[in-house]
Amino acid sequence: MTLDFIQYGLGALSGSLVGFTLGLVGGGGSILAVPLMVYLVGVRDPHIAIGTSALAVAANAAYGTINHARSGMVKWRCALMYAGAGIAGAVVGQRPARRSMGRSSSSYLSS
Repeated sequence: MTLDFIQYGLGALSGSLVGFTLGLVGGGGSILAVPLMVYLVGVRDPHIAIGTSALAVAANAAYGTINHARSGMVKWRCALMYAGAGIAGAVVGQRPARRSMGRSSSSYLSS
C-alpha cells in the first residue's frame, strides 16, 4: 500500500491533532488516530492503522513521560504496575481482534 502526497499531508495534520489532544488531556490518542487513519488518511486495513497508530501514540507518550519525569511527576512503581497490567490486557484483547479479520474497532463501537 502506498500513500500519495495529499495523504501524507492529511496524516501529518491528523497526527498533529492527536498529539495536541494527548498533550491537552493526557490520553485518547489511539481512539482518535485509528479512525483518522482509516477515514481521512486512507489506510485501508484497520489492523495496519491500529499498529501504525500504536507506534505514533507510543512516541508521543514517551515524549510526555520524559517531560513529566524531569519534573518529578511520575510515580514509577505505580506506572510500571499499570504498564504491566496494560500489556497483559493488550495481549488478551488482541486475540478477538485478530479473529475479527478486518472489522475495525470503530464498527464495534458503533453497534
